Amino acid sequence: MAAPRGVPRGLLGLLALAAVYFAAAKLGLMLAFVHASATAVWPPTGIALASMLLLGPRVWPAILLGAFLANVTTAGNLWTSLGIATGNTLEGVLGAWLVTRFANGSDAFERARDILSFGALAGFLATTVSATVGVTSLALGSYASWNDSGAIWLTWWLGDVAGALVVAPVLILWGRRAPDLERRDLFGLALLLAALALTGAVVFGDLLAPWVRSEPLDFLCIPALMWAAFRYRQRGAATSLAVLAGIAVWGTLHGAGPFVRETQNESLLLLQTFLVTLALTILPLAAVVRERARAEEGLARLAAIVESSDDAIIGKALDGTITSWNRGAERLYGYAAREVIGWPIALIIPRELDHELPTILDRLERGERIDNRETVRMRRDGRRIDVSITVSPTRDPYGGIAGAASIARDIGHRREVEIARRERDVLRSVAGLTAAVGHEINNPLAVVMGQAQLLARQVGGNERRRIDEMLDAVERIREILERMKHINKIVLLDGSEPMPAVLDRTESGAPPALDERA
Repeated sequence: MAAPRGVPRGLLGLLALAAVYFAAAKLGLMLAFVHASATAVWPPTGIALASMLLLGPRVWPAILLGAFLANVTTAGNLWTSLGIATGNTLEGVLGAWLVTRFANGSDAFERARDILSFGALAGFLATTVSATVGVTSLALGSYASWNDSGAIWLTWWLGDVAGALVVAPVLILWGRRAPDLERRDLFGLALLLAALALTGAVVFGDLLAPWVRSEPLDFLCIPALMWAAFRYRQRGAATSLAVLAGIAVWGTLHGAGPFVRETQNESLLLLQTFLVTLALTILPLAAVVRERARAEEGLARLAAIVESSDDAIIGKALDGTITSWNRGAERLYGYAAREVIGWPIALIIPRELDHELPTILDRLERGERIDNRETVRMRRDGRRIDVSITVSPTRDPYGGIAGAASIARDIGHRREVEIARRERDVLRSVAGLTAAVGHEINNPLAVVMGQAQLLARQVGGNERRRIDEMLDAVERIREILERMKHINKIVLLDGSEPMPAVLDRTESGAPPALDERA
C-alpha cells in the first residue's frame, strides 16, 4: 500500500510499528493481576527486540510511542508512563545491541551457542532494565508500594523474558526471508499443527477426565516440539512453541493444566517459567539439527571430491591402520577399499623402506605436515611405483591429533621424462663433441688419402697392395665419421629419441626422414 501524499514512507512504518506494539501491550495488560502495569504475559518485548534486530535501532521512537500510549491509557500519570516507556525502549535497544555484539545479530538462531547467548543477554539481562525502571517509576510516583515491588518486579521481568524467548524468535526467523515451502511441507505442517492442538487440548484443556487434568502432563508437549525441531528446524520449532504457548496461556487462565495455582498470576509465572525452559531447550536443539545437516552435506561434498580425485587419498590412524581408501588409491595401488581398510599402511611400503613409516608417524604426532615427499610404494602385483606423497595430521573436535590423511601422486611418468631429458642433454653434448672431433679428423684424413692415392700410382706389387689396404682403412674411417654426422643431425634437430633408437636408425646410413630434414 502506498503511503498517503505528504507522509514519508519511513514515518508511516514507524507509526505502524507503534500501533502493533500498542495493541500487543494492551492485550498483555489485560492479564495484569499483581499490578495494572505489570503482567506475566508481555509480547511487546519480543516485538521491540525483533524489530530492532531486523530494522535497526532507528525504530526506537516507535517503541517509545507505543509503550507510552499503552501505559498512559492504563495506569499512572504522564511521568510514570514516560518512565515505563523509556525502560521498555532501553530494554529493546540494549538487548539488540548485546545480541548484535555477542550473538551474531538476527542470525543468532543459526547456532546453538548463539541461541544460548541470545537467551542470556536479551532474555535474562536486558529485561532487567525494563523491570527495574518500570517498578521504580511506579514506586516513585506512588502508584505501587515499595513492599510489593519485589513481586511486581518478578512478574514484570518474567513476562519480558518470555516475550524475548518465545515471541522474538518467531518474528526474527519469519522476518529474515520468505520460507521455501513445497506441497509436502504444507501437509506436514498441517499434521504438526494438529499434533500441537491435540497436545494443547490434552495438557491444557478439558479433553481428559477431571481427575487426570491435575496430573503433571506437561512432558507431553515435548514430542510435538521435537518433531518441529527435527523436521522444520529453527523456524518450525519457534512457531510451534509460540502456538503451544498461546494454547497454554488460554488453558491456564481457564483453570486447566498442570500449572494452575491459587492465583492466576502465580499460575502464569509457573507457566512462563516452563515456556522459557522449553525455548532454551527446543531452539538450540533445532539449531544443532540444522548444523548437523549442514555438516553432513559438507562431508558428502568432500567425500564426492575425494572419490572423484585421480590422486590416491588415504586416511589412517596414528598407529598406521588404514581407515579410508578412495578410488584413486584403488587405481594406483591395485587394492580395493574393502581389502585394505583395517590393515596397516605398511602393506604398500617396500620392505627396504620400512624405516620411513615410524619417522612419518612421529612427525604426525607432533602435528607436523609432510609435503611432496618423493618415495617408492608397492602395488598389489608387486610392481614398485614412484610417488610423491603429502601427509597431514587430522584433528578431533577437541584439537587433538586423531590420525592422518595422505595424498599420493604417481610421478613415474615425470621420472621417465626427467631421465629422457637428461639422456637428451647427454646426447647433445656428445653430438657437439663428435662434430668437433669429426671436423678435426676430416682434414688430416683427406691429406692422408690424397698422399696415399699418389703413392699408389707410383708403385706396384706388394707396396701397392699395402697402400690399397691403407686406403680401405681410411674409407672405413670416413664411413664412421659420416655415421657420426647423421647421429649429430638427428640429435641436434630432434633430440627426442633415446640413444638406442638413434643408433638403430643409422645402422644402414641416413634414413629418409633425415634426408627430408637436411
